[in-house]
Amino acid sequence: MIKKNRPKISTQFEINAIVFYANMVLFLPLVLVITYLFEIDKHLNINDFMFWTLIANFVILITGTIILAINRDRLRRKVKVTYKDEYFYLIFLFVFGLLGFVVIYDNMGGNRAYIANILIVLFAGLLYLAIFLGRRYFNLDYIKNR
Repeated sequence: MIKKNRPKISTQFEINAIVFYANMVLFLPLVLVITYLFEIDKHLNINDFMFWTLIANFVILITGTIILAINRDRLRRKVKVTYKDEYFYLIFLFVFGLLGFVVIYDNMGGNRAYIANILIVLFAGLLYLAIFLGRRYFNLDYIKNR
């Protein structure tokens, strides 16, 4: 008899797609964290820089989607039981993406008194997303006791 609640084993294609599209969504915030860290944003027009970064993000998104589509069949044949390295990389992306959204808010002239509120809401959303993706696709569940 086959157990109904056994974990689904994801393919390398699914994991690569999740990590790639998370990279693309968080590309601008990650770049802005680096520019804020090294104070490059003081020497640039940040609006023009953000525009050209979004254009580059779109080009990379199209190119990466085509590459994923080309390698789809080969990546669907690769399977691992857990994807710990990819999951920790995703957590790293979420943390710096969270900081990046705060930098975007600050660069757009938002009131600094509300940064803590924005951080809490974004953190809760990204934490839920990380737990959901960890359970569903990466076969990692750090909340559940075994």
